[in-house]
Amino acid sequence: MKKIFLIIFLIISELANIQAQQKFENLESLLAYADTKSISIKANDIRLLQAKKTLLASKLAIADPMVNVSATFTDNTRLPVNIIPGELFGGKPGEFREVQFGVQYNTNSTQNIDIKLLNLEGWKNYKLAEINIQISESDNKLNRKNLHDNIASAYYNIVQLNTQLESTKQNLSVADSLLALAQRKYKQGIAKQQDVNDSKVNSLIIKENIHQIEFLVKQNYITLKILSDIPESENIEILEKNSPISDVQRPAVELNNLLIESNRLRELSAFTTIQKTKKAFAPTASLIFNNAFNLYNNDFSILSGKWITSNYIGLRVNLPLPNANTLSNKFKAQYDYDLARKNSEQAQIKADLTTRQLETDWEKAISQTKNYTEIVEIQKETYTKNRNLYNEGLISIDRVLNSFNALTNAIYSLNSSKVSISLVQAKIDINNKMR
Repeated sequence: MKKIFLIIFLIISELANIQAQQKFENLESLLAYADTKSISIKANDIRLLQAKKTLLASKLAIADPMVNVSATFTDNTRLPVNIIPGELFGGKPGEFREVQFGVQYNTNSTQNIDIKLLNLEGWKNYKLAEINIQISESDNKLNRKNLHDNIASAYYNIVQLNTQLESTKQNLSVADSLLALAQRKYKQGIAKQQDVNDSKVNSLIIKENIHQIEFLVKQNYITLKILSDIPESENIEILEKNSPISDVQRPAVELNNLLIESNRLRELSAFTTIQKTKKAFAPTASLIFNNAFNLYNNDFSILSGKWITSNYIGLRVNLPLPNANTLSNKFKAQYDYDLARKNSEQAQIKADLTTRQLETDWEKAISQTKNYTEIVEIQKETYTKNRNLYNEGLISIDRVLNSFNALTNAIYSLNSSKVSISLVQAKIDINNKMR
């Protein structure tokens, strides 16, 4: 029975591991998955929602309705004394009498409504809220594009390292065969101990290279998880292989205007802020309403008795005068606008140069691939020739190992250039799609 439970437990654990393992055969599938995991993208969505809620609040702020309802109960423990001319009570001119007005208990309820009919600053604030939504949307696209670019770099780093790891393991097999050849020739007395030592060192170096590449693969997986906000407990695996490059067509690189648009909107926001600070000095006109209920009693009674009602309606005009704060805001808005204009100019230059950079990266990778393809063939021929000559005892092991290392480096460079083509192609696709 214990064995059955153990087997069931192992099966469940294995299924859980399989479920937690995410495998990706291409960059597109990883990018789609990263979009669902990225906390940065989710945070951007929250900022956009916040901007939309701010727009609703700014729309209400145009009329800026203010409603005040208050209620008070007053116990005049000692009524104030007023001085009035004594002539009102039949006294002599110049005489005054002390008189108390009012009653001891007073209940009051007041309702005030203030609705702005003219609020130029409020309209500009509403315009700013609209622009902020556009800025949030533009920034979301720009941040997502940058995220995809960084993920693509980490993804193809892993593809390149996997290819390099596979190639290095093949090189180790060749190096071991060279070591076996040197040992056999040494036993036959036709090779030196130094040949065996050099071959063994070469094999050990390649073994350590394999370990180092494996460490680099792990590091790049961690980088990929950090970029995509994938939990450490979740395992991911890149399955894409470094496919051979045939005749590829040069892709068209389109101008990506996300950065330009983001800075243009910020420039527009800064300009609207200048207008808003100017409207802060404009008069406002409000429609006001007031309604009041008063109850006076000589005994301690809060709600009983006769209520006296009063109300009024009117128009209020406010003319704000400049102060240190409004003047400071005005100057700051102008400086912010000047900086925003410079940032827009810089964004245009950067966008143009980024387009040229992608084109240059493509041409560079293609050139490297063509040249290293030819170099690999030459180095293969050289290595094969030197190995045969060593096998015949015509040259030392040094030349064989040198030609072997030269071939290895050429293969690494060729694989790297092929992956560079895939990476540049991916970045061009991202650049053209997300704009």
